[in-house]
Amino acid sequence: MQVLFTTPLEEEIPAFQSLSLTDAVQLTNDIDQRLKKQNKSPVALDFMVHDGEGQKLYTGTYHIGSSFAANLYEHICYRLIERRMRRDEEIQQRDRLLHQLTQEAPSALRIDVNDHLRRQEEANQTWWSRLSPKARIMGGAAAGVMLLVMVFAIGMVAVVSDQSNALAAMHQSYEEEQQMNDLYAEAMAGDPDTAIDVLQEKNDRSDQETAVLVHLLIGQGAYEEAIQMTDQSAEAIASAIFDQQGIEALTAFQEEHETAVGHFELAYEDARFDDVVAVDDVPMNAERQEKLGYAYMKTGNVDEAKQMASEISSESLNDHIQTYETLTADIDDRQTQIDEEEEADDPDDDQIEEWEEEIADLETQRDDL
Repeated sequence: MQVLFTTPLEEEIPAFQSLSLTDAVQLTNDIDQRLKKQNKSPVALDFMVHDGEGQKLYTGTYHIGSSFAANLYEHICYRLIERRMRRDEEIQQRDRLLHQLTQEAPSALRIDVNDHLRRQEEANQTWWSRLSPKARIMGGAAAGVMLLVMVFAIGMVAVVSDQSNALAAMHQSYEEEQQMNDLYAEAMAGDPDTAIDVLQEKNDRSDQETAVLVHLLIGQGAYEEAIQMTDQSAEAIASAIFDQQGIEALTAFQEEHETAVGHFELAYEDARFDDVVAVDDVPMNAERQEKLGYAYMKTGNVDEAKQMASEISSESLNDHIQTYETLTADIDDRQTQIDEEEEADDPDDDQIEEWEEEIADLETQRDDL
């Protein structure tokens, strides 16, 4: 199972980039805990769960940092459990999805789905369901009369106020949102043309819709159109191309539009680390910062690499730096031994050759980091 967020979160959660359900659940759980510790307001994230082949399994909006659920897995499970099911087929589909979600969620974050289902069923068994058939008929008739009275009263209020206009606007907004969600789902399932046409015709696109349009146009290889239609900079399009399609597509784009992103990523791909650290004005994200830190390390600028690793809290980069420093210290130690041996009255050539071989091996290990 894969998760596609259509709303990004400050580079921590990418938009329109499929994540495995396991990774998405762990990621949202970690961010949720941090937001709650910092007493920050919940953030709404639109998302879609699919099977990896474009088949939509679930769509919704998850409010990360809210008290409702601690992660995306809990959110989906709770929403499915509280949803009223009338047909056996719907119940079976829900239970299969709950089982699959639980199987793919991190084991430490799994909940007892069966227990939650049982408690929800008990909650649904209201006083009404325990009444006799005769009492239900009488109660239903009374409720019907009350409902008619309420409908009439609400109707009168709407007539004498502008509540009806507000309700109509809310309904229209809801319909438009549903239409866009359907377009996104169709685009993700392999039919992007309709969504592109609709979004191109809109004069008042939201930031989210603009991001969707850029994503879809890039997916079609329409790079120039993405720049013209959305007023996005070449740097932003280059970043999106690299994230979405990789180094080959970025290479082709770089031939038409020279960008700092292109220079940086292509230099890193070719292991030209001196060029990587020399590129100015590169729009940075966490991944690019880690690459820059790695390039600093490879060019011997260990202090700069350490500073970068500290800024982004990268354990991987820290591990590489520590290994790099250890290997460098071993190389320097062997070279010192060689220098001292060569200055001796009767240098041991065999020992010197052995140390030189050790240096060559250590340098190879360092180069392969």
